[in-house]
Amino acid sequence: MPESDPSPSFMDLAKVHEGLMELLLCHQDLMVMGELKRARAKFEEFVAGLQDHILKEETYLLPIFSDRVDAQLGCTPELLTAEHRKLERLFQETLDSLTSFENIGEVSPRERVIIIEKQHMLKEVLKHHDERERAAFFPNLDCAIQGEERQEVMRKVGLL
Repeated sequence: MPESDPSPSFMDLAKVHEGLMELLLCHQDLMVMGELKRARAKFEEFVAGLQDHILKEETYLLPIFSDRVDAQLGCTPELLTAEHRKLERLFQETLDSLTSFENIGEVSPRERVIIIEKQHMLKEVLKHHDERERAAFFPNLDCAIQGEERQEVMRKVGLL
C-alpha cells in the first residue's frame, strides 16, 4: 500500500515568508551591484507577494483565528494586523526612496547603503512576524480548521 502524502498544514505558509525574504535579499544584492532598475523590479515582486499574502491572511485566516482560537499571548488578530500595516508602511518608504533616486537618475554607493539600511526594520518586522505566526498562528489554525472547510480555506490561500 503506497504511503499517502501528509495532509497540508497552515505551517506551509511559512514557505511564503521564506520566499518573500529571498526576494528582498535579491533586491538588496541588486542594489549593491548598482542595478537600480532590476532592484526595483525585484522589490516590486516582493511587494506584490507580500500584499497577496497579507490579503489572504486578513480575508480568510484572521477571521477564523479571531472567532475560534482563545487569546494567545503575543499573537492576537490585532497584533498581526498591526504588523501588516507596519510592513506596508515600511515597504512604501522603500518604494518612495527608489522613486526619488530614479528621478535623480543615478544612485551613489552611499545612497545604495542608505536604502539597504532603511530596509533593516522591514526585515526585522518580517522576521518577528514569521516567528509569531510559526509559534501560534499557523498551529492554532491547523487545530481550528478541519474537514471540507480546511480544504476550501487551503485552496483560497494557495496551499492546494
